[in-house]
Amino acid sequence: MAPEDKNDDRRRFQRAPIDLIVSLKFASVQQFLSAHAGDISEGGMFIRLDGAEQEVGQVVSLSFDAGKERIVQGTARVVRIEPSGVALEFLELDEMSRRLVEMIVRIKLAAG
Repeated sequence: MAPEDKNDDRRRFQRAPIDLIVSLKFASVQQFLSAHAGDISEGGMFIRLDGAEQEVGQVVSLSFDAGKERIVQGTARVVRIEPSGVALEFLELDEMSRRLVEMIVRIKLAAG
C-alpha cells in the first residue's frame, strides 16, 4: 500500500482563509468568547482560540459583525478540537446569513 498523501483533503467544502472577528456563546456553560476565524467554508469554519475549554458536539451561537451591523448569525457544532482552536460545522444560518457566507468564500477563493 502507498503511504497516504498528506495533501489528501476529504472535506466536503473548499476552505477560504479569513481573518474575521467572530462572537461565540457556548450554551452549555454560557461562556461568551470573541475569537478570530482562521478559515471559512459553506459548511463551517475554524476558530482560533487559546486556552478555551470546548467539547466535541458542543453547540454554539455565533455571529459576525461588520462595524456596528450584525451580518451573519446562527448556530454551529464543535466537530474537531486542535491545540490552536476549534472546527465548527454550521447547523442553522438564516437565508441571508448563508448567502453572505457563500459570498465571503467565493470572494476569498477568487482573491487567491
